[in-house]
Amino acid sequence: MTHARQFPPIDLPLSPARPEGEVFGTLIAEVLTPDGRATVPLLPDWELRAWAVARLGDATLEARPRLPGLGAGDLDLDLRIAGYTPLGPIRRARR
Repeated sequence: MTHARQFPPIDLPLSPARPEGEVFGTLIAEVLTPDGRATVPLLPDWELRAWAVARLGDATLEARPRLPGLGAGDLDLDLRIAGYTPLGPIRRARR
């Protein structure tokens, strides 16, 4: 497992709803963000996108690994290092 250098969060345009049949990420997490806004950290090992819609936290993140072998535990750790707090288990995205 590689650990990403910590980068400041960036504001990205909120992602539009997925077109029918499109799959982006393999993992979904609701998170608390460092500033309470729907931001994503820059994690070199992950592609991330966020929505400001979350039942429990500040944002819902969808993620896919850039390296083989990375899973939910790796994402949880990388998010925590970047100052994000996953709420509940990180789960597989529905297909």
